[in-house]
Amino acid sequence: MARSAVTVTSAVLNASTEITKDAFDIANDHSIDVSNVNTTKLTIYIETLDTHAADFTIKAGDGQAAGIGDLTFSTSAAGLKVITLDSARFKDSDGLILIDIVSSAGATGNIWAVEA
Repeated sequence: MARSAVTVTSAVLNASTEITKDAFDIANDHSIDVSNVNTTKLTIYIETLDTHAADFTIKAGDGQAAGIGDLTFSTSAAGLKVITLDSARFKDSDGLILIDIVSSAGATGNIWAVEA
């Protein structure tokens, strides 16, 4: 299964930046390519757009802190979650962070990432 890529937008200091949001891909889940991103300045946003909540899992990578495990969380209906991650826990050796949509019950929404 090929995961849907999440766009990483680089924010510009002291300027406005247009954000690209990627729609939920419940069938394929998502990946964020952080191989050329300063992950200490990366923020991930997940929003639901309707009356359905959704559950997500950010998969542990294969770095130093991967043994801590996955991060599982829920978004409320029409909610927004903001996530900052430790790349030592979540980044794979191929430079990806994997995000699974575990339970959606018809939820629609967007995922996007910003490097500040």
